[in-house]
Amino acid sequence: MIDLQLNAQPKPPAPASFIKDTDEAHFEQDALQTSLERPVIALFLSSSSAICKQMAATLEKLVAATAGAVALVRADVMQNPGLAQALRLQSVPTVYVFHQGRPVDGFTGAKGEAELKTMVEGLKKLAGAPEETDKTALAEQAKKIRAEADGFFGQNNFDAAMERYAAALEIDEGDMEALAGIGWCLLGQGDAASVKEMLAGLTPEQLKTPRLQGLHYLLSLEDKVRGLDDALALADRLIKNPKDLQARYDLAQRQLAAGQIEKGIDTLVDLIRLDREWQEQKARKLLLE
Repeated sequence: MIDLQLNAQPKPPAPASFIKDTDEAHFEQDALQTSLERPVIALFLSSSSAICKQMAATLEKLVAATAGAVALVRADVMQNPGLAQALRLQSVPTVYVFHQGRPVDGFTGAKGEAELKTMVEGLKKLAGAPEETDKTALAEQAKKIRAEADGFFGQNNFDAAMERYAAALEIDEGDMEALAGIGWCLLGQGDAASVKEMLAGLTPEQLKTPRLQGLHYLLSLEDKVRGLDDALALADRLIKNPKDLQARYDLAQRQLAAGQIEKGIDTLVDLIRLDREWQEQKARKLLLE
């Protein structure tokens, strides 16, 4: 049974982010115990609900801006039915606010960013936090979310990756790595036009970001491949003659220009294995680029 009042003295908090997921086993530590150090917003949601996801992203951004003055814990009621029953949750999203080990506020249903911001700002004052935003803490939180996005990207789950990159960008609008991540997702989905539009709006300084430079280079390949055979014709040439290194090189360019990065790299690696010195290491140079 979960006791919503905690009368024990504060314990030293375990090293953890002030924005995290929790479950029934850890709720007391993550929400009640932590609230002895700072106000805690407990968001109960369903991972299948778009409204819940949107509100979670908004709260993540607002709480991250407090630089640790306020904490946020998220609990998926579908995965934690016992927690939902103990707290008598009727619907999601539902929010409880804990301070000094006790619930001090709460509501059920979605709220807009303006209302949520007012709530978070009030909790900052309750915690006695300074008004200045800790940019280092924001950058660290954005970096953590970006790492989650990178994981989804590595699984070719471009929709999920783009959602997390966008969340990182909301927290730190200067995060060019997150913006580049969105660009790579768009390219992976075959939307080169949107990537071009995105890059066109950036400054020369912003374009120095390596991942953005990589995008820019891949888009430049479009012009280079216009005169080449299409991918199917090139693949057919290789079936007939696996030692046709020019066809293999052209196919790699086609694949890279289409955003098929892994396939393009594999094709170049195969070419290098066949003849590393072909045309003055042309394949190796393209691979490095």
